[in-house]
Amino acid sequence: MLGVSKEVWRKIERGINPPPRKSLLRKFCLLVCALSYEENQLYSLAKRWEPHKDTDTANHQLLDSTTKPEWREAMLAQNRPDYPHKYWGRFKS
Repeated sequence: MLGVSKEVWRKIERGINPPPRKSLLRKFCLLVCALSYEENQLYSLAKRWEPHKDTDTANHQLLDSTTKPEWREAMLAQNRPDYPHKYWGRFKS
């Protein structure tokens, strides 16, 4: 309904991707029938957003020395942002 893939939205929820544009947040608020104070809180939280500590890392409890390289890369891909943001000095596209 918002035109955002579930994979991208999942990363937003996990703190990997930054919050979407204000116009998309507005559509989300309309979709979930958010009250005006909830909408304002959402905008405020979006302004103060910082990436999750696992962003762009392979930190995962299932990784160990025996993990296959393709599994490691798949897990890394799940923690890699889909688009750059000012907070990521080490962002690799």
